Amino acid sequence: MRKILITLAFLPLFSVAQETLTLQQARQMAIDHNRHLQIHSLDRQSASLQTQSSRSNFFPRFDAEAGYQRRNKPYQLFDGDKFLPVVPWQGIDPVSGNFNPNVLSNPDLAPHILAINPDTGEVLRDASGNPVFRNYAWLPAHEGKIGQKNNFTMGIAMRQPLYMGGKIRRGHHIARHAENIAMAQFEMSLSEVVFRTDELYWQVISLQEKADLTHAYLQMLRQLVADLENLHAEGIITHNQVLQARVKQNEVELQRLQVENGLKLSQMTLNQHIGLPLLSQPGLIPDFEPEMLVLEEENLTQRALQQRAELLMLNHAVAIAEEMVKVNRADMLPSIGMMASYNFSNPNPYNGFRDEFGGDYTMGVGIKIPLYHFGDKRQQVSRAKIEREKMLLEQAEAREMIELQVSQSLFNLTEARKRSELSQLSLLQAQENLSITQNLFAEGRATTRDVLEAQAHWQEAHEAAIAARNQQKTAFTLLQKHIGELHYSH
Repeated sequence: MRKILITLAFLPLFSVAQETLTLQQARQMAIDHNRHLQIHSLDRQSASLQTQSSRSNFFPRFDAEAGYQRRNKPYQLFDGDKFLPVVPWQGIDPVSGNFNPNVLSNPDLAPHILAINPDTGEVLRDASGNPVFRNYAWLPAHEGKIGQKNNFTMGIAMRQPLYMGGKIRRGHHIARHAENIAMAQFEMSLSEVVFRTDELYWQVISLQEKADLTHAYLQMLRQLVADLENLHAEGIITHNQVLQARVKQNEVELQRLQVENGLKLSQMTLNQHIGLPLLSQPGLIPDFEPEMLVLEEENLTQRALQQRAELLMLNHAVAIAEEMVKVNRADMLPSIGMMASYNFSNPNPYNGFRDEFGGDYTMGVGIKIPLYHFGDKRQQVSRAKIEREKMLLEQAEAREMIELQVSQSLFNLTEARKRSELSQLSLLQAQENLSITQNLFAEGRATTRDVLEAQAHWQEAHEAAIAARNQQKTAFTLLQKHIGELHYSH
């Protein structure tokens, strides 16, 4: 009987790919393709623009204003013709500028101001008892019309807040914290995309190795069946021993089909994640060897508390809540603003409402002082304090969860490393056991069942080694993610 030689020159499952894909390339493609990451990138840009916009609130605002109005009728100042009494200058009080009624008792001035009844020598009075003046000036009603049908206004205004209780400064601080939250959200999504890429990448490689292993195992069984059939033809063994090997061969044939289907689905999932056509079959390069899984394991928890995007987001959320308390307090303080403008209008109100443009400037300072709002402002401050306490509680809980995640990830990585080391030892033992069993079978001192069991143990040892390598790589990537160091630089 020929001795079955065991080699692990695994044959590729698919046809030779025309392109290769490293892990770093897969990460970059996933980052470029991921739409959620693109959305978070736009959110980050929007938050940056909002910060710049809030900064502009410190400076004055200039606005140009213009308007046109067409009126149907002009303004009418008088409801009818007016008769204004004519009073000589002696009848005007030089201090107040009003008519001095004392002149009516002056016998020298009164006849020149008031109308005198020639028969009685008394002052004439109207129906209401008012004295009748000697002379009147007539002011027709149509002379009291002002304005035109076409009216134009234009001007430039400047508004500058002087003191708003600190709300402008607080608003700028809130915008900066919101921008930092958007950046942290982007970094958190980035690490999720990178981790998912690594997970799918190593899953495909692991299934490729399992497919190659199954193919090699199947080749081994086929050779065993062929040898057993020869031995059965020579009458050395029974037909039942041949059937045992064939049953095992059929089982492995089914396993191969399952592994190949799983590999195809995993490859399609990876392709969809990084933006390749679903049926694309790039050659994956396992460039992340175990010796590269080196991480300084000191102060991991402290590093995580300083670097985790989730905690950075909560830190800024707490800062925003603190700023909101101050903003609501500012609503209880006075606000002062300044305004200046220069306006033109046609008709010209500064020159008899003529059909021309006339302009003038105005300046002013306004102040608004809150007096009493039935406790509304104070309640808003209390509400903001409650929101701040909620953020502090979420922050404390997040710190505890991060510490737990780091410890658990470190335990998993340590366990994965140990499992990988033990799997290599088990692999050597299974290899040696299969070799010894095959030699004993060739000498007639081992049964077919012994050979099948040795081959099965050989396959299980290889599968365990493949799973251990994959678990170690994934555990390392997860630990990097949990301490906030799973970054990718373009």
